[in-house]
Amino acid sequence: MSTVLIAGAGPIGSTLSRRMAADGHDVVLVSRSGRGPAHPGVRRVALDAGAPDMLELAQGCDVLVNAINLPYHRWAIDWPPLHRNLMLAAERSGAPLALIGNFYTYPADVVMSPDVAMDPPTRKGAVRARMWEELLAAQAAGRLRTMELRASDYIGPAALETENAHGGRRLVEPVLAGRRAWVVGNPDAPHMWTSVDDIARTAATLVLDDRAWGRAWHVPNAEPRSIRQLAADVARAGGAPEPRVSGYPRWMLSMMGLADARLREVLEMRYQFDRPFLSDDSETTAVFGLTATPWQQTIEETVAAARRDAAKALA
Repeated sequence: MSTVLIAGAGPIGSTLSRRMAADGHDVVLVSRSGRGPAHPGVRRVALDAGAPDMLELAQGCDVLVNAINLPYHRWAIDWPPLHRNLMLAAERSGAPLALIGNFYTYPADVVMSPDVAMDPPTRKGAVRARMWEELLAAQAAGRLRTMELRASDYIGPAALETENAHGGRRLVEPVLAGRRAWVVGNPDAPHMWTSVDDIARTAATLVLDDRAWGRAWHVPNAEPRSIRQLAADVARAGGAPEPRVSGYPRWMLSMMGLADARLREVLEMRYQFDRPFLSDDSETTAVFGLTATPWQQTIEETVAAARRDAAKALA
């Protein structure tokens, strides 16, 4: 069994730590808050990943995973020091470093795959591209081994834990309540969605497989569904009325962004929802035999989790 250090206790880090601990691995889960699953195999540590103590904490670990999810408006400021400190921890400990990534580095209007060259159309995509370039440069210099696991927008029960997921609470709660759901972009544009459970399952498999190191991979996704289709699937599974889904007008997002830094940053990423946002994960399936969780299963589990959350809120 391995000792795995996971930085970040958000939906992905917590789900991955729970899964790896259940598989018998020793997990060190690091976050500023020190929160995370209460599991005997998970040691929760309250620590900033950019702190010097990370270098000592990484000693003796077999794998490091960067699953940190920063607020959009802090990316340009906070990502560089955090990322470089985790790289230094990997170099000094000798443990390989896996980065949980996204599709922001790809150009618009392509079917995204690991073979597509990075050409980010946004500032946030440029931040992520620089992170991967730095990892590849360090690997080429023999300082560390790395991989990046790229995923699309989150869905699934764990996506309900954050207000930022386009397929999470901001969509599921109003749909189940029979209220209008306001979304970013074109509600009818096909879009790829990634189950948080599938991100964790893919990461748990690949970080322990020597074939995976050295390059980027895509987490398996279900077939593309528009936000309107996703909302309809949630409504049917939850016995709710036919959903009413409307896209925020651009001017409205701009006005809301004047008072909310997060929404101001969302506007830059609207291109992902204005047009088809498609990817190819077939290579991950071919090499590792991994496939996406059946769509209906993910939807039903999400609805059940949302119902439980609502019941707890009323208790």
